[in-house]
Amino acid sequence: MLTLPSLTTPWWLLPVLFSVGVGAGFINVLAGAGSMLTLPVLIFVGLDPITANGTNRIGIFVENVTAARTFYHHNLVDLKTGVKLALWTLPGAILGAIAGVHIGNFWFQRILVIVLAFSTASLFSPKRAIERSERPDGVASPWLYPTLLGLGFYGGFMQLGIGFLFIFALRRLLTKNLAQVNAYKTLIIALYTLPTTLIFAWMGQIHWGLGLVIAIGGMIGARLATGLTMSRRGELWVKAMMAITVLLMAAKLWE
Repeated sequence: MLTLPSLTTPWWLLPVLFSVGVGAGFINVLAGAGSMLTLPVLIFVGLDPITANGTNRIGIFVENVTAARTFYHHNLVDLKTGVKLALWTLPGAILGAIAGVHIGNFWFQRILVIVLAFSTASLFSPKRAIERSERPDGVASPWLYPTLLGLGFYGGFMQLGIGFLFIFALRRLLTKNLAQVNAYKTLIIALYTLPTTLIFAWMGQIHWGLGLVIAIGGMIGARLATGLTMSRRGELWVKAMMAITVLLMAAKLWE
């Protein structure tokens, strides 16, 4: 049965949530890990981790739809190919969302801390050159489809850091063109996020008010990200802020 979690939010937190949404939308579209900003904030304002995980999906859906639409109009994504790739993620995403709702806050918190720590470490790991392959660029590797099934499950379960994983997979198993990788990534995430959001909503694990505030900010951040390229120095600042947020989040969750 559909229920709504109750939470009284001070008015001054709304601009904070909006600003976090802008930042998360910008980061999510350019690379990934915007949930490293939104999830901690949603938990700090009073949501339990599972409801925060569900509420976070509203912004993710809106910002990825916004970005995918812009990429499509710039001919960076083939709609037929993108939908085909997204369909491979759906079975895993639905199962992952069901698991995410039923796992319980205790174990979800522990898994979340581990993923946060891994994601933070990956931000500062050296970038390796993409290995050369005899496969023509733009032709999908057979390994891409089972990989998408697994990524769908993780995205449905937690979502945190899924952008990094899609970039890694698509760039090695489909195309080295980073603009196209981002375009397909946003379309895939947008399409599988819709049913997972509905599952969390049906189980009463979404706070619509907070989610919509973040989503509005995320839509603006996504629009900015499609037209801007982050500088190296700007990227380092983003990494530093995310790392600090994650450390605070991990300390709170492990109490």
